[in-house]
Amino acid sequence: MRSELLIDEPRLGRAAAGPALWVGLAAGAAAAVMQALVRHEAVPHGDDLIYERMADDPFGVHTFPFGYRIGVPLVVHALPFAHRTSFVLLGLLCLGAAAGFLYALMRALELPAGASAVACVAFALCPGALVALLRNGRSVDPATLLVMCAAALFIVRRQPVALAVTLLLGAFVRESTLFMIPFAYAVWADRWLDRAALARVCLVAAPAVAAYLALRLAIPTVGRAQVVGYNESFLSGRVTVVRTALRDWRVELRRVFLTFGPLWLIAPFALRRMTYAQRGLVLVACCVASLTYALDWERVLLLAAPVVYPAAGFVLGRAQRLRIPVLAAWLAIAAGYAVYMDRTGVVHNIDGGSPPTYPVQ
Repeated sequence: MRSELLIDEPRLGRAAAGPALWVGLAAGAAAAVMQALVRHEAVPHGDDLIYERMADDPFGVHTFPFGYRIGVPLVVHALPFAHRTSFVLLGLLCLGAAAGFLYALMRALELPAGASAVACVAFALCPGALVALLRNGRSVDPATLLVMCAAALFIVRRQPVALAVTLLLGAFVRESTLFMIPFAYAVWADRWLDRAALARVCLVAAPAVAAYLALRLAIPTVGRAQVVGYNESFLSGRVTVVRTALRDWRVELRRVFLTFGPLWLIAPFALRRMTYAQRGLVLVACCVASLTYALDWERVLLLAAPVVYPAAGFVLGRAQRLRIPVLAAWLAIAAGYAVYMDRTGVVHNIDGGSPPTYPVQ
């Protein structure tokens, strides 16, 4: 099996589109079944209520920084269904599509088809994805994952136009999608300072960066001073966020583990021989840096999926005896988490969660 990072010629043409589509459909269907069997949030509150109100008035004044993430609420606003129905359908559609793109990415890197398919279905069932669905889809996480998995594929296949369009759409979904810009440079650069690659990345990223800056300038928000880490100096704010997140460090570490489960244990071994995993550390570093801005660390780390899953797939491709135990364990953890959320998790952690410090608007 090759360990090369770059795909000079797109290998996923029409012949590979079918398998990726079927994997996406299977992943979306599995996620739909799982979320249908588990208790959901009773009424929207906190962040979920913010997105619900944004769906009523996408361009209104809403809470910082949610007010800039108008993509999903705008689509819900335009759809002719009830908001709850639209949010759930969009969440399932985005998760299924993200799994399909992730599978296409893993196959572009010449990873085993069977293990990649199972891993991508597990990706759509993982705790981080399930929580978004149990909030009745009132989250931008599924759409963010879709943008980042699609962008990773276009980066590897060197498709700048498709990448530019994807990043532009991502700017309206969540600011974290811009992490794919330095990741693109890491993949395309042949040396630490590659002026040709830098120019190409800047050209591709320009529409997305311009769109996000326009959102920040055009849309007013409220509550910035009440968001943890934003009401003090830069360095003090970062320390406050980390201290707050680790206040109950056992719970936080458990949630971080559940982000990728056993994949945490095997993915690092890809760093020895897989160039994609090595350069993917840029995306991981962006996610880790974001932990100093966000309290829900597991949601931020989940955005590293376009690196962690291929890295784990690379290891499983070389250590075939680990495939069944690792993937079976990951699916079992996802199922166990679903049972936990159905019995106590939704009631205590979602419906019974503490109100945010910032205004819900």
